Amino acid sequence: MRPRKTLLFAFALSAVWFTGFLPPDNNPNELTRLEAVVAWVDHGTFSIDPVLPRLGNTMDKSVWNGRYYSNKAPGLIFAAIPVYRALRCFFPEPRKRSAWIFVLVRLATVTLVSLIGLARLSSRLEQDRQAPHERGRPPSLPGGAALAAYAVAFGTPFLYYARSFFSHAWTAALLFLAWDLLRAGEDRGGRRPGLLLAAGFVAGWAAISEYTAAPIGLALALRAAATAPGSRLKSLALFAAGALPPLLLLAAYDAACFGSPWRLSSACEAFPAYAELARMPLFGLGLPRGSAVLGTLLSWKRGVLVYSPFLLWAPAGWWLWWRSGRDRRDCLFSLAAVLLLGIPIVGYPNWDGGWSLGMRYLVPAVFFAGLPLVRALATPLSRGVFLTAVTFSAALHVLASVSWPHFPGTISWPVANVSAWLVRRGALAPNIGALLGWPAWLCLLPPVVAAWAALVTAARTLSATRPRQWVACALGAMCFGATLVHPPAVSSADAAWRERTAGRLRDWPVSPR
Repeated sequence: MRPRKTLLFAFALSAVWFTGFLPPDNNPNELTRLEAVVAWVDHGTFSIDPVLPRLGNTMDKSVWNGRYYSNKAPGLIFAAIPVYRALRCFFPEPRKRSAWIFVLVRLATVTLVSLIGLARLSSRLEQDRQAPHERGRPPSLPGGAALAAYAVAFGTPFLYYARSFFSHAWTAALLFLAWDLLRAGEDRGGRRPGLLLAAGFVAGWAAISEYTAAPIGLALALRAAATAPGSRLKSLALFAAGALPPLLLLAAYDAACFGSPWRLSSACEAFPAYAELARMPLFGLGLPRGSAVLGTLLSWKRGVLVYSPFLLWAPAGWWLWWRSGRDRRDCLFSLAAVLLLGIPIVGYPNWDGGWSLGMRYLVPAVFFAGLPLVRALATPLSRGVFLTAVTFSAALHVLASVSWPHFPGTISWPVANVSAWLVRRGALAPNIGALLGWPAWLCLLPPVVAAWAALVTAARTLSATRPRQWVACALGAMCFGATLVHPPAVSSADAAWRERTAGRLRDWPVSPR
């Protein structure tokens, strides 16, 4: 099987194999969106008051004129409404927050769009690799396109958030698809009005799905205008026209729910700690903090370079991309997209994202961080060490995603102290195998084997590596295994929480209705 097909199959299997919802309660981030969808379709209002008694209370809500609403950007809610409405023809109104109708809604929205985005990333990396620098010359980039796509898919938190009803992976895919539409217009010999309109629409929908994506949306608008001098204004106008419908939809939603088209749900937080942040200028966003920068990059709790060390190749990739003289606009854009998301986050008091796997707030830019990776794989040593780092990252994220992925910030190296600890006790995330009555070890096999097969298939596409491919993979796996041997101690409170979590996971499956 070709590397791209193997990658997409393995990723889809992981997304379908696990329900995405963890007992006994859904994550508040997911629940508040689902309640808004149910409230609109079944009760004709975006206020979640009618469904709170049945589906449960959540801290992630806003309040206006005595009524509760979801506190999330509504783009994913809007997308889920027609899906849920169609499924209601076959399912009764859900009585539990773990109802299977919600799993199907997630699959048809977040997971589907994430899979499409991953397919386009894989295709785009391969196209860029094969493009000759000069006619008659061999491909201008070394092998590694398949491995770079695999690294983004399995070596980052994108793996988990693509199978959850969070907006991070959804927004990452939308932003990349908007950029890909702009590139498609150029690849066809010029700007196509339909593609510019579509790119604007997709970028606008990303911005109303995750407000921190708005600066990247503006960068996409500038990228749309970066064409021949005579058509810049026209290209920008077409892109803006495409983005207008989602923005008007957001304005109508805010006016109906919060009394003004300019008042976001984030400004009406009901939870006291979030409300305090909302009262601060720019919702608490400020100058980068040194502790946040170090924690974001190097923390053993969720540091980007600790969890995904292969991203160390990205700066070299951008530098070599720029020096090559090819597609410099996209080199600058991909770097800008990462900075436009990352810099505001490290100036935010809640920069670590609460209970989460990795730095979830940075997931929307993960595809753009993956674009330069191939360009840094110019030597056998760089390819071999990169493969080792990707293997380490994939092992980490696969293990984290098959158990309980919402880590409290009080636990250091939670992949060992939570994920590995739970797996050793047979406590896995709810999955199809458990529904069929399989033992825990057998439930692990399908997603783990598929992820490994996709890694091996991608590794075989590399040119000569030092060390050899199988040695590099083995080294990456052993390095990760070594980090699980003597993890830091956990507090008594965290140990008690861990025991309760293991019991909840082992008691699943419950009867979904």
